[in-house]
Amino acid sequence: MRCDDIRNRLDDLWDGGETPEIREHLTACATCAGYHRDLRRVRSGFRLLQREEVIEPSLGFSERLVRQLGELRRAPSVADFFERVGRRFVYATLALTFLALLALALPSTGPVRGLTAADMPAQEAALAYSDPMGENGLQESPDLAPVESPAPAVPNEVK
Repeated sequence: MRCDDIRNRLDDLWDGGETPEIREHLTACATCAGYHRDLRRVRSGFRLLQREEVIEPSLGFSERLVRQLGELRRAPSVADFFERVGRRFVYATLALTFLALLALALPSTGPVRGLTAADMPAQEAALAYSDPMGENGLQESPDLAPVESPAPAVPNEVK
């Protein structure tokens, strides 16, 4: 017999219907013998519980029980927690998606983004992006002659 069949038929052992093939399998199979031993222990525990006398509830037990069950009903459940977290996740995802689309949709120049060196005329680029060492750094080095930068273009003023 197979182990599954033996485990299903172990209930017959308590009704006095123990067969020789079940006994043979229990002596040969250590797994089924351990399962049978555990089942006997559980059943003996239930028999001991049947012998115990019933404890009478204390005065006001039912009222306390009903009150505690009502408090459990009002407590936030796990489903509420996941619903709140799920909403926040969806909102954060929408905000990040909106920012990504906004970054892609904005032009590369304009009031939000500054002009690049390619967008400026050559004279203005030279003024805007000067040497990081400054004019003093050029004057201190003897082998480099100071470079004069052209004056910025000033529009004609009306006199």
